[in-house]
Amino acid sequence: MSIVTEHNWHEELDKLKEVLEKNPTLVVDVETNGLDSYGMNQICGIGLGEPTSGGLLQYYPFRHHQGNNLPDDSLIYLIQFLNEFVETYIGYNLKFDLHFLEKDGLTVIDKKLIDVIVMVRLIEHSDIKELGLTPTGKRNYGESAVQYDIDTKKELRANKWHKDFSESPAEFLGEYCKKDVELTAKIYMDCLEKIQKTQQTRIFDLECKLTKVLYKMEKRGISIDNKYALNTQKSIVNRLEAVQQEILDISGRIKWNYDLPIASPKHDEKEFNISSSKQIGEVFLSMGIESPMKTSKGNDSWNEAALVNINHRLAGLIRQYRTLEKLKSTYIDPYLKVETMHTSFCNWGTATGRLSSREPNLQNIPRNHFKLHEPLLDEDGKQAMRDKISAMVGQKGITMDGELSDDVLGTWSFIGDEYYDEADKHQIAIRRLFIPRKNYTLVGFDYQQMEVRVFMSYFRNELIDEILNKTDVDFHGEAAKLAFSIDDNHKQFKFYRQMAKAITFGTIYGIGNNKLSQQLGTTPREAGKYKKQYFEGMRGSKDFFDKVVATVEARGWIKNRYGRQYKINPQFAYKGVNYLVQGTSADLLSERMLEVDEYLEDKKSNILLQVHDELICEIHNSELESIPLKLKEILEVNSLDIPLVVDMEICNPSWATKTDYKVMSMDDYIDWDDVPFTDKDGVDW
Repeated sequence: MSIVTEHNWHEELDKLKEVLEKNPTLVVDVETNGLDSYGMNQICGIGLGEPTSGGLLQYYPFRHHQGNNLPDDSLIYLIQFLNEFVETYIGYNLKFDLHFLEKDGLTVIDKKLIDVIVMVRLIEHSDIKELGLTPTGKRNYGESAVQYDIDTKKELRANKWHKDFSESPAEFLGEYCKKDVELTAKIYMDCLEKIQKTQQTRIFDLECKLTKVLYKMEKRGISIDNKYALNTQKSIVNRLEAVQQEILDISGRIKWNYDLPIASPKHDEKEFNISSSKQIGEVFLSMGIESPMKTSKGNDSWNEAALVNINHRLAGLIRQYRTLEKLKSTYIDPYLKVETMHTSFCNWGTATGRLSSREPNLQNIPRNHFKLHEPLLDEDGKQAMRDKISAMVGQKGITMDGELSDDVLGTWSFIGDEYYDEADKHQIAIRRLFIPRKNYTLVGFDYQQMEVRVFMSYFRNELIDEILNKTDVDFHGEAAKLAFSIDDNHKQFKFYRQMAKAITFGTIYGIGNNKLSQQLGTTPREAGKYKKQYFEGMRGSKDFFDKVVATVEARGWIKNRYGRQYKINPQFAYKGVNYLVQGTSADLLSERMLEVDEYLEDKKSNILLQVHDELICEIHNSELESIPLKLKEILEVNSLDIPLVVDMEICNPSWATKTDYKVMSMDDYIDWDDVPFTDKDGVDW
């Protein structure tokens, strides 16, 4: 168990070579002086070990400010050595380590990658959310197994080394790194045994291949329009100032002085900090407006659910102010100087297996555009806005108890739809930040109602197959027809379609009659009756639901169609449908991403992003005519033989603006204004 020095360098390298000649698999962990592998941060040391109990453990120090470092040429030699002898890398959140190592020359693309945190997700209970190395070690082996981490972190903080690990002595941090490698190896071995025992080797193999695809996507990143970010920041600030001034005018307060502490004797009671729920409550109560909602302790609540139920313009303006402030701080400010955004894709981040991302979280990037003014709404516009508000709050489980007056309705009108207008200077869109590189075009591939198709595939029969095999189908409309015995001409068809949609997703996501009633705008009793009618009409759906619940209650686990196991508390057995549907959809898309990546291996085009059921690719303009059609074909085929349909859209000039993809004709290639046109008689027109 060695800290490698100049004195024992050759001896330790010989030991490592001997190990790799027997098994070219290595556990790796790096220590760094920061978290940004794409910026100025670097590794300060490399921990290596065998994926066995009691095997070789080494730490190679290179950039510590204290202790003995190996010379720079040793780092170059070690990286070349690893490139030659290692075939498989194992690590905990492995992609983080590899991005740093690749900066120093490590070859990753031709290696097998095994991320142990992904293995942990496959074998842990679905309720477990803390999957980090230390929580996992403590959960499985007791607190003593991770005491080294607790003690080391305490020492790092005490010496102010916790923000830059390279400030710590090489010998001190090296011992810590080796123990991380040792614990990673132990968890790997135990997880591998459990994966084999639970017959999850198929999904494990898929996840290992997906890790490499995600690594490449992270490394390439997506271009950011800094100019748009700067202009949008200025526009939002201007709108915030206008909204803030109206809030102050209505409330009779003055602007909050952020330089003064709340408890300061100089604090003016008439100041208003719009970000303070306490002060919001004081303002409303001074105006004779009580909150329609209470906290668990019986106090007035001033959260979003309360504000949407206050029919006063001030409540709407406060909501708008909060939203715009969040847009600015979360989505605009961080990108002012970022030319390429590199997210971190987590194929372990959800219990179902659905891909998530962080820093930034791409799942939360708004689809809608926003208006930085208050447009005048005609009667149709007001009704459309009421419908939109009802849908938005219903999805959050919020009930609206009354109608909003026109002046309050207007405060909601800043929330636009998915159709961003590049020419409208009053509009902003967060997806407008994401643009293609030079000579490339962004193309989106979006699955049509993928989860609904997967849901139906679990209880296929003649009726369901007839729907699934239609090339152009409105699933919610078809479900409404089957469930409620109506046709397209029924005077309440739109109502029943919405009903069928809510019940379908309610079944998938496991919501009860109370929440379903909120979405439907009816009573829980009525919601239950509609759900019963739906199950009777959608033949097979109730049997599927009941079988899932019974299976979970009987044995505590189920598997999706890719063999991914979900351990579920029998008390919440109804959640099993969601795990099966969302998990199968996620694994199916992962399977397709592997095929897309393999096809693009010798092409100029690349996969950039995956957001739920949407894939964003950067297609080189020289390949724009043929590759999208091939990718659509690859995405629509699958090993489960579920009929799928993928929409293709050109995202030009950014992710925010989409138009249907069409095959280019000769007219698209030739500028006829520059071509002399003659008829068959040779007349120059």
